Amino acid sequence: MIESPESSSPLVTRAVAAGLRGEDFIPYQIATWQRMALKALSRLPSNTSRYVISRFESFSGLDPKMLRGLDIDTLAQERIADYKELDTQYPTITVGAALGGASAFLSLALNGPFLPQAFVVTLKGGSISGEAETYYQRAASLARELVEQNPIVLSIQHYDPIHDEWMTRRVNHLRFKLLDLPDSYKRFIRNSIQPGGAVCYLDCQAQWLRFRVGERSVFQVGGWGDISAEEYLEGSPRIREYAKRVGLKTTDWRLSGYPIEQGPESEWGTESSLGEALQSFCLQEGFRYVCIRLPEPHAFSRLAFNTMLALLQQEGRVSPGVLIEMFSQFDPISCLNSGIMPLWLVFNTWDSLSFLKSVLPEFPPDKPVFFTPLSTFTLTPDLVPWQEWEQALEGLIYHNVGVRPAYYPSDPLTLIDWGQPLRKWVREQNSPITCRLTAEKLLQIANPMPH
Repeated sequence: MIESPESSSPLVTRAVAAGLRGEDFIPYQIATWQRMALKALSRLPSNTSRYVISRFESFSGLDPKMLRGLDIDTLAQERIADYKELDTQYPTITVGAALGGASAFLSLALNGPFLPQAFVVTLKGGSISGEAETYYQRAASLARELVEQNPIVLSIQHYDPIHDEWMTRRVNHLRFKLLDLPDSYKRFIRNSIQPGGAVCYLDCQAQWLRFRVGERSVFQVGGWGDISAEEYLEGSPRIREYAKRVGLKTTDWRLSGYPIEQGPESEWGTESSLGEALQSFCLQEGFRYVCIRLPEPHAFSRLAFNTMLALLQQEGRVSPGVLIEMFSQFDPISCLNSGIMPLWLVFNTWDSLSFLKSVLPEFPPDKPVFFTPLSTFTLTPDLVPWQEWEQALEGLIYHNVGVRPAYYPSDPLTLIDWGQPLRKWVREQNSPITCRLTAEKLLQIANPMPH
């Protein structure tokens, strides 16, 4: 596999494919020897885990030479291959932003596959001391070369020296976003959608500052959390304190000589031209085109939460609980197999806690809440302390199925199979949701939400 298996798009497509097959979803593909190593590491202090795991990251990077001559259709076919064991036609196919548990749940609620707009590859070589220019030069020529060879993509070099600090020292992330439909997507939609079926486009309007380094190439500093794009570029006392603590030599992460623009955020935002191409394709092929446009990632999370409520109402049921998901730790299949309401949080940062608090009054009373705090192996300036999560959930019947409090946010055990206790509870309930929604019904649910 060329694309990083733990990145947003593969996680969502694999989860959706598992759900369509009627199987459980295990997010992290971990070999037996790796499980043994993680279990051994989990007995050591958390600062030891952070040190060891950050050193292993460099082994996951690809040699940039392997990407020379890459056809973007190859990456698209990797995602389509996740559905290779399925041989049926679906009422709806969802396309667009791979918004973790939100996109995965919405796709399964629509009873069809998901096709992502973005793909990311992890390459060897980062910026040990934290210089943006060093990181940029790692893949700049490769990015320009690949967009010249692939006119339907935008390349994004994504440098987050805070949330990804332990990774960006040794690897660099190169993301590609589709500006048009690749041939493999067209074939897949034609073959996998029912006659007159719907294509639902998840259009996330998340914005960020980025440097324009080429006609179809950009460089983004920072990523979604509780540190703004402006703070990344202008600096702040908390950023300088963080850099000093982790040994970064600079916090000047501007690229000199390149203009700054506002554009779709690298990981969560969508480029508008894909939606336009998708609409034209649907008109030509006789498929219904439904666009769900919302302002930022948590708006799609709320949509998934409200969608489960609609499914429950359709079946005349009340929810048996809530699953608070986080980043890569999500399980839409367990939600649909039990009726628990999914609430996906982007990360373990203050903005995610604020969103959680805004939805807490809507949780079903006196029902269990499963909480999946994330292992990020880095102590960022916007990290929510464990006590704040506990205080937010005070009074709820909550079960921690993520990081152990004493190891937060650096617990290797969560990488093995965090969802096992949740799935055990779901099997005991034995009360799956059987109905599904049309794309038009989903649009009705989304319309009252703020845009």
